Amino acid sequence: METSSPQTTGQKVFLETFGCQSNALESGHVASLLLKDHFSLAPRAEEADVILFNTCSIRQHAEDKVFSRLGQLADWKRDKEGRVIGVLGCMATSYKDQLMERAPHLDMVVGPDQYLKVPEVIRQASRTGQSQVLADFDPVYFPENDPNRLSQPHKAFIEIMKGCDKFCTFCVVPFTRGREVSRPAESVLEEVNRLAQAGVKEVMLLGQNVNSYGLPSFPVRKFNNGQLGEPSSPIPMDKETGLGLKSRGGTLPFPQLLREVGQVPGIGRVRFMTSHPLDLSDELVEVMAEMPTVCQSIHLPVQCGSDRVLKRMGRKYDVAHYLGRVRKLRSAMRDLFITTDLIVGFPGEAEEDFQGTLDLLEEVRYDAVYSFKFSPRLGTPAARMLNRVPEEVQDQRLARLNEKAWNHASESCQARLGLVEEVLVDGPADKTPGAFYGKSRQNRTVVFPGTGYRAGDLVKVKVESHKVANLYGTVLKTNCEL
Repeated sequence: METSSPQTTGQKVFLETFGCQSNALESGHVASLLLKDHFSLAPRAEEADVILFNTCSIRQHAEDKVFSRLGQLADWKRDKEGRVIGVLGCMATSYKDQLMERAPHLDMVVGPDQYLKVPEVIRQASRTGQSQVLADFDPVYFPENDPNRLSQPHKAFIEIMKGCDKFCTFCVVPFTRGREVSRPAESVLEEVNRLAQAGVKEVMLLGQNVNSYGLPSFPVRKFNNGQLGEPSSPIPMDKETGLGLKSRGGTLPFPQLLREVGQVPGIGRVRFMTSHPLDLSDELVEVMAEMPTVCQSIHLPVQCGSDRVLKRMGRKYDVAHYLGRVRKLRSAMRDLFITTDLIVGFPGEAEEDFQGTLDLLEEVRYDAVYSFKFSPRLGTPAARMLNRVPEEVQDQRLARLNEKAWNHASESCQARLGLVEEVLVDGPADKTPGAFYGKSRQNRTVVFPGTGYRAGDLVKVKVESHKVANLYGTVLKTNCEL
């Protein structure tokens, strides 16, 4: 990504990102807006005049890190007139005015749908010292990539929808990101074509629930200062079908959109996340199996292996349904790479519930697991549930789960020994001198020795060893074609 502009305001901005792929995409978008508006980007906070945090509210740990960083900046702000501190992203929506109360030296709070205003808000804050809160939802705003300012020139994230209507009892996403809104398919395909023409070879389609792209939506409740409010205004209705409309333009069912993206000339790999098990259709499985450009990897969060806890979580499926979807995927794709999210210690989780999670792990044998202790989120029903699991019990269960998950991940890597992986090079390997790394089609990290490789090169690597999640090998062929 470019770090300077021919004509600058003299203000340097340091942007620190917390969270998921959507946060990374949005940080790149904000950086591009700042560069176009004649700001420059600082590589370190110490060199900056403006410090922005792009935040995540999914778990308490991420929020605690942001509040800690804000507290550390009070003296930095006072040391020089005109300095600006801002919070962007999910915390800007969920906390709004509370952020200003906890950090009075904060200048700007800007939600995900208001990023176009960031450059001007910085100028006003620097000039007048007046703070602003801009956190309203905008159903037609989707950040797009600037092909000339990608952090990695060969791959890009593309937001195809935002928000969530599932209302899982533990999740704050419907309140920080709003209702489900699908981006018009024409707009998505136009961006993919622009990126392909600029040399991008891999795209990842993003949404809080990509499987529900283009499906009918339902009214959701507003989120104000940590409290659930009344239902928001009714969504537009299709006169012919009577269904709610999710977009301000034409959409396709997600499998069809995925197929069309996979047919764009120059795009050799297509990925997507995150998938909700309830909306994973047979047609989507067929597209994954049939389209050579669609990678056979999927992140399918299950959250728990107990029907009783899944019901309390509001997940709207049971273990049998989930396992049925996994079997459908694996019967269609022999070499599927599957990952999941798991929460331990949800309120009321008994030992037998946790054992159900271990049993599910044993049956699915994931290639990777992202596991977390229950984190109560402001304003969600789960935050008010009784029967909290003691912290020490949560710690013990997390350790037991992780041990089993790591064993499965190691076995999955062991099974790759001797195979030849097609690797899209990302760059030099930070922790292995004289080596490069990249991703296989399954999305595994592959490390290999060599010199002169560039991001975007495609090589064939024979796997010779592994360290839990990473594969190591020797290049057999370079200058391959996707």
